[in-house]
Amino acid sequence: MPRDPSGPFERLLRSSRLAAELGVARVEAPRSFAHSGTARFVQGRDGRRYKLRVCSSARRAKEIETLLAAEPAIFPAVLGREGRLLWMEALGLHRALSREELIERLAGVGGMVARLHAAAEAKALPSRAGQLRAAARARLQLARDLRLLRAGTLDGVSARAVAAKLAAGRRRFGLPLAVELDDIHKANLMLRPRDGDLRYVDEEGVAVRPLFTSLASLVKTADKREHWEAFRAGYARLRDASVITPEYTEYVVLQDTLRKVANKVRAGAKLGDERRAKLPFEIDDLRRVAFQETPNLDWDFFRG
Repeated sequence: MPRDPSGPFERLLRSSRLAAELGVARVEAPRSFAHSGTARFVQGRDGRRYKLRVCSSARRAKEIETLLAAEPAIFPAVLGREGRLLWMEALGLHRALSREELIERLAGVGGMVARLHAAAEAKALPSRAGQLRAAARARLQLARDLRLLRAGTLDGVSARAVAAKLAAGRRRFGLPLAVELDDIHKANLMLRPRDGDLRYVDEEGVAVRPLFTSLASLVKTADKREHWEAFRAGYARLRDASVITPEYTEYVVLQDTLRKVANKVRAGAKLGDERRAKLPFEIDDLRRVAFQETPNLDWDFFRG
């Protein structure tokens, strides 16, 4: 008999005070990859739906709640937190975007990121201690990812090219950090058609990360120079966009591509067949960015 993927969620709910208060009756089976890992939709006895996110730790759940509160209008509402559990609004009137709809709204997405940056700065997020922890995590992750490349994921010449370009970027730009959206693509943005309200729904990915990690993930989908320019123009309506240069974009794209390739390699046998099949193409993307002599914003990334 196949294992019930909702089993761990059912066990967590049995000890949840909020589940009892909300009258949660059942955990829905995952209907998409986005809700097949650490999140599920659950239903109350009155038919109302909620999103339940199981975070890696109680500390991480609190951090997500704090960061989302910086600019709540661009996220689903947090309804409550219990230890590792985050209870979220289900956004029943919103739907996922198509790629074409995402591309049409790139200026709006740039504005969304600008609003998050401005709100986080106004609320002094992250704290000085949070900045230091995030910087240490970022440096450690880059070092671990580079070691993994040198251990056989890439040939020696390519691994050295990645390391050299990252080192050059570090000397030029340092490692600026901000409260960032991790993975902007069509499945992580939800639209309410009646008024165009747009929300970012991958709350687990909201963290203090290298500045413009959001743009680095976006160009994997919106991968033409005109798309980059639309995002930049939307950001510039609200914030100084001078840091969004082709050179800096290439630097953060290289970091992000390295991280995602390394995470897939580490997952190994746990990686699903579809994602495993994409890995060689993503490694080729990493190699191409490392070897290009000048930034080319017509990325032509593999999308599968």
